[in-house]
Amino acid sequence: MFRWLFQSALILALSAWVGSIAFFSFVVAPGIFKHLERDQAGALMARLFPDYYFAGTLCGAAALVVLVFLFLFDSGSRLLRLFQLLLVGLMLAGNLYAGGILEGKIRGLREERFAAPTRAEREEGGKLFHQMHRRSETLNLAVLGLGVVALTTTAVRKKSPS
Repeated sequence: MFRWLFQSALILALSAWVGSIAFFSFVVAPGIFKHLERDQAGALMARLFPDYYFAGTLCGAAALVVLVFLFLFDSGSRLLRLFQLLLVGLMLAGNLYAGGILEGKIRGLREERFAAPTRAEREEGGKLFHQMHRRSETLNLAVLGLGVVALTTTAVRKKSPS
């Protein structure tokens, strides 16, 4: 009866999440680094990341709740809903890991790198920072890719009896 409402809520949550990842990754971040000095850009990004990950967590939690309702009460394909639950669960886990663990480590490494007394310590801190940053970027792209797949699965329609 309310399938369309839950389906719409799922599409909205996934669209907002995927759209925010794409916009932040391909428009906001490059624009910040294009128009600000590297240190200023890094500081601004560090301030934006908690909100970015929080927004992803809200969208992911909303999508997960809606999917649980659809899985339990929708007469459509349980296999499709299970697949969507898996995708959104992986996305949410990636987002929580990136925002809750990696982001803090990266922030700490950034601060340590700038505070290091010797050039060798700054270079070592820089290597660790770039390692963690690459891991975060890779995870962000994986969450984006999973989100595109999850959003695409919402276009699947159950066949009506002929």
